[in-house]
Amino acid sequence: MSSVRVVVDGTPAPQGSKKHVGRGRLVEVSKNLPAWRAVVEAAAREAAGPGWVPWDGPVMVSGTVGILRPGSTKFKDFPAGAPDLDKLQRSIGDALEKSRLITNDARIVHWDIRKVWAVVPGADLTVTELMG
Repeated sequence: MSSVRVVVDGTPAPQGSKKHVGRGRLVEVSKNLPAWRAVVEAAAREAAGPGWVPWDGPVMVSGTVGILRPGSTKFKDFPAGAPDLDKLQRSIGDALEKSRLITNDARIVHWDIRKVWAVVPGADLTVTELMG
């Protein structure tokens, strides 16, 4: 099995919540999503290196997503509030696909991601090819 470590500096943003803006148009609620996806994509491309051939088989994504602790929080030891972890995973999966590290985010068959408080926001991810 081969693995690629992707270290991302930036403010994690969720993907998935939509807002109706009229005439049948829906837009992402998170205004930070495009910037987050761009830094994840760039970090994945850098980690893969030149000449990378995208993985087209099953992969696992593991690691942590670090978010800044707000001024007050109901849960001081755990970031058990917004943004939702599953929506963070969606934004990461789409960015990994766009980076061409993997051919399609449907290839992610296992997630092992933790959301943690961080002094510096970002993510430390390992993408592991499960067949090879």
